[in-house]
Amino acid sequence: MVGESLRQLLVRGEGVGAFVGADVRSGRAGHPVCGDQVELSLQFTAGPAGASDRITALRWRASGCPATLAICALAHHVLADVPCADAASVLRRAILAHGGLAAHERHAEAMVLRALAAAGGG
Repeated sequence: MVGESLRQLLVRGEGVGAFVGADVRSGRAGHPVCGDQVELSLQFTAGPAGASDRITALRWRASGCPATLAICALAHHVLADVPCADAASVLRRAILAHGGLAAHERHAEAMVLRALAAAGGG
């Protein structure tokens, strides 16, 4: 089970939903064994010439284990105003700062990172 810090993010469920509009990119990922599903909806701000775009805001929808839902909620909190090129490392550091994931929960991080990449945000 996820640690208390991540569980609190899960319970609050902040960031649940989706953005709509032309400036929104979305990405999905799933886990073929357990059936967990993640969909991320991101808004971006273009970076200056030669710089990475920035994630302005992230919303999510997911079904699956507590770890999957908690990592989606964590991504909502920590990835706002982060350059796309830094998103994966920022999320990984945040997961560690919240106590990390057990080996059987690490698929949650991988799914969120795949959905982020599919949306063009990582």
